Amino acid sequence: MSDLIKISIVEDDPEFQEWLVAELSDEPRFKILSRYDVAEHALARIPQEKPDVVIMDLGLEKSDIGGIECMLRLKLVSPELKFLVITAHGGDEKVFEALKVGAGAYILKSDISDKLIKVLDEFYQGGAPMSAQIAQKIIASFHKAPSDIVLVQQLSAREMEILDFLSQGFLYKEIAEKLTNENDPEKKIAEGTVKKHTHNIYQKLQVNNRTEAIRKYLNRS
Repeated sequence: MSDLIKISIVEDDPEFQEWLVAELSDEPRFKILSRYDVAEHALARIPQEKPDVVIMDLGLEKSDIGGIECMLRLKLVSPELKFLVITAHGGDEKVFEALKVGAGAYILKSDISDKLIKVLDEFYQGGAPMSAQIAQKIIASFHKAPSDIVLVQQLSAREMEILDFLSQGFLYKEIAEKLTNENDPEKKIAEGTVKKHTHNIYQKLQVNNRTEAIRKYLNRS
């Protein structure tokens, strides 16, 4: 392959990050644009760097947010980004959250030792490489009826407004300043009202946090 593949790495395990760098440095067709061990730093800089592939870990224990929310936020501002997840997390919840917010490939760290270059080439050419364990989980999921659309349809118009603002990254206080009281259009709603609506949204969507709620909202169509 003659194309130069530009890569950013988001990985907080220093040994694994160094291993990735060493492996990629031996291949002239790969260029490492940046590497981060904190998600917030990646969020601030990756949209401007415009890598061809972002190698993303999910744990990111040094950050206030995990890899899944990091991908979600990056996708909102840079929809063209391609994420290759390489992680130790293989549980159902992590797998499907990652895929639904933007991961295009999902490899377990235990499977990558002799496959990194092959996986990157396949992914860059449009493939979706997966660890066998992950592929099995995805196949099994097709036996379950999708429910996100049905769940989102239960939301009221006001709840949909608030969820839309949440998906854009607005804080509760900021959302309150944008919405008027339904019974008194001259008044803004209280921040506590936004929190109450958000709690109701979580219950209706059967989720526990903002990231899961936004994922269902974006996955509704």
